[in-house]
Amino acid sequence: MPHRGLSGTNLKFARNHNVRVTLQAVRVHGPVSRPELAQIMGLTPQAIAYLCRELLEDGMIIESGRRRGGRGQPAAELSINPDGGYAVGVNIDRDHLTVLLSDLAGNIRGRMHWEENFLLPDEVFRRIERAYGSLLDEAGLVADDLAGVGLAMPYKLGYLRTEYTPRSYAAWRDIPARERLQEITGRPVFLENDASAAAYGEIHYGLGIDYKNFFYLFMGVGLGGGLVVNGDYVPGTHGLGGEIGFIPATNGSGRPVESHTIEAEVSMAVLYSRLKEEGVDVSSLEQLDGLHKKGSQTINQWMDNGAAHLLMTLITIICVVNPEAILIGGRLPLPLIDDFIVEVEKKLLPFRANLPDFPPILRSACSPEAAAMGAAILPFSNLMLPHRRGMMIRGNS
Repeated sequence: MPHRGLSGTNLKFARNHNVRVTLQAVRVHGPVSRPELAQIMGLTPQAIAYLCRELLEDGMIIESGRRRGGRGQPAAELSINPDGGYAVGVNIDRDHLTVLLSDLAGNIRGRMHWEENFLLPDEVFRRIERAYGSLLDEAGLVADDLAGVGLAMPYKLGYLRTEYTPRSYAAWRDIPARERLQEITGRPVFLENDASAAAYGEIHYGLGIDYKNFFYLFMGVGLGGGLVVNGDYVPGTHGLGGEIGFIPATNGSGRPVESHTIEAEVSMAVLYSRLKEEGVDVSSLEQLDGLHKKGSQTINQWMDNGAAHLLMTLITIICVVNPEAILIGGRLPLPLIDDFIVEVEKKLLPFRANLPDFPPILRSACSPEAAAMGAAILPFSNLMLPHRRGMMIRGNS
């Protein structure tokens, strides 16, 4: 069967590694039989039998059926047990707050969401506390049932301002968000910026299952990105890898404009500002989607201008990184992402013949809740799933 080459090791004392890789292999390939797992992971049938027994006893996987049609006794099929673990994902941003409860299979068991601009810290954490209690109560869970809590929020929230950002939003500067969330939940909290969390979500729940090397372009109130190599997110030295929003914008002659970044041309904050200049005040994604469906010239112009400003950055990514795909996701409504991709492809087309490669540009599978879903996978990734570097080697059997 085709597989993503999750390789195990027969070395002594490698139990924790092999248990994690087995769990990931079942999650990615399930329903899957034990002989298929042995082939995928390169382990002996005896080792696979032991690892699967351990995961079955721990309730992490289940026997979901039997493979019929072949010779001999039908092989048992193994799948992830959705109730094998739970995590909460929290996404804080300038235009919304999302809190969701996810199970080990990636199903969203409960969600609370507010489309509201510039909520201040005390109000945000009050709402998180209420949402956290409600989600656990509705699911019949207690805090100890959770692997942990993931938190996704923009880098330096409260520092970067638009012309419509209220001065009071500076209250977010240097807020110890992880610590406050840990006090509320009593569980370990794993923090990532929103673009990084979205890339993690795509690795585990989206197109990252099929593409091991990709660049994730995250479009929210700000603009960010994430680089994934061999199925592993590349954070950079200080966790700021992929932050393309800080790249200087250029003028008509191609020269950088001082103190003017791509984010100031491509982000949703810019789109909202342009619409407000036209007398259109948008307060929800549904309104934005409705305007786009009506053929808003302001939105069309924003897409055309944004694609032009991203052109050289995307060409650089294609040439330097050589990704299998470029994924575009984030908070934009899905039809708007699709049309934005069309504009990007139009801008790239004249350069296609001179590029060493031309990867597909695709809509992220996890939009528009990519950051919240990515936040929810962080506890599982840290505590239950394999450390991915070097483990997601594509292959065929």
